[in-house]
Amino acid sequence: MSRTKRFRSAAATMAVVLLLAAWPVRAGELTGWHYLEQTRIAWRPYGEAAFAEARRIGKPLFVLVFADWCEWCRKYEVETLETDAIRERLERDYIPVAVDHTTQRSLAKQLGAKLVPTTLLLTPEGEKLLRFYGVQPAAALADTLDRANVLWKRGEIPQPDFGDIETCCPLEDATGDKR
Repeated sequence: MSRTKRFRSAAATMAVVLLLAAWPVRAGELTGWHYLEQTRIAWRPYGEAAFAEARRIGKPLFVLVFADWCEWCRKYEVETLETDAIRERLERDYIPVAVDHTTQRSLAKQLGAKLVPTTLLLTPEGEKLLRFYGVQPAAALADTLDRANVLWKRGEIPQPDFGDIETCCPLEDATGDKR
């Protein structure tokens, strides 16, 4: 094979590789990641049944708004929520509720989710205790959950919204189109 043909072949191969690397891939579309199918947490759907359960047993709700295509959601799910320490807290102290932004956009919007992941702590009556955005390390989330639960039992509101927007996926792209 001549040098020119080898160069063209290598250039064509490189072009294909670059095109594939630049392709906008969202986590859930090609990786097969579907959090609710892979979780060890007993997530409930958002609705009256979850609130009735919370009222019956006297626990607040931990509401996760996520999207399978969001790489930050996946990091939060795998590295924080699925740790033993967090899973145990959710089972012991909260009613875990999941809202998939991809299939429940209007509900996510109603809950004030402008980014994913968004986490809300709600009273059994539906009042917001706390909302935060982005990825929380497991130790920080454990502290937040413990503190919020103590304050809720005293009838206090834990703190205002907080979060790290650098560890979120926006729900609108740069053109303003909603995902």
